Amino acid sequence: MTEILDRCIRYLLDIVFPNRCPFCGKFIPWNVYICEECSSELSMANDFICRKCGKRKCVCELPRQYDMTLASLFYNEKPVRKAIIDFKNTGDENIAGFTADDIAYHMEKENIPAPYAVIPVPMGKKKQRKRGHNQAEILARCIGRRLGIPVINNILFKFDTDDEQHSHGREEREERVKTLFYAGKDISLAGKTVFLCDDVMTTGATLNECAELLKGLGAVSVIAAVCAVTETTTTAEEGN
Repeated sequence: MTEILDRCIRYLLDIVFPNRCPFCGKFIPWNVYICEECSSELSMANDFICRKCGKRKCVCELPRQYDMTLASLFYNEKPVRKAIIDFKNTGDENIAGFTADDIAYHMEKENIPAPYAVIPVPMGKKKQRKRGHNQAEILARCIGRRLGIPVINNILFKFDTDDEQHSHGREEREERVKTLFYAGKDISLAGKTVFLCDDVMTTGATLNECAELLKGLGAVSVIAAVCAVTETTTTAEEGN
């Protein structure tokens, strides 16, 4: 029923706000996420990245709290960067829906069992009120609908801060991120595998810290699920 309702909403919205490809801006049918041309030209990250660390050039020697990575696109490609920035600013769901479909495809192809739930990387309350949405939560909802699993957004929280994570280098991020997030009390994920969603993975510092918090609540495995991943661990774009 949820999927049917979602399709009805997309159809009705298309009448007022015609659907556009998030990568090139072309008008596209209401029931697709991207145009055929972009679909054939974009590099699909899940076909190339290390399944554990999420990088094309494996960096598994670096400590990780998340156990697997599913990432649909490479952030370094210009159309992808544009789409991610638009996603952050407007909350348009096309890139999230596209990512959810791609992740579902690779889970089936690689026999990856569906996790217990999807958990978005949180955004500070002030910033979310100002922006009007949390793009990580939008991605989580799309994945949850696609796989038929719940979204839980009351487990992880972020302190309000005006300092952006993407303005710091790798070492600074890894230290600073330890003070940004916290987990709710009296919550148990004992024995559960969960998805942890964000829009972009760069150094992995944010996902690493959030995964550690989830494992502190008992999660046995955390799968990072993101729209895009950078080719290296040094591009300064990660964060809300």
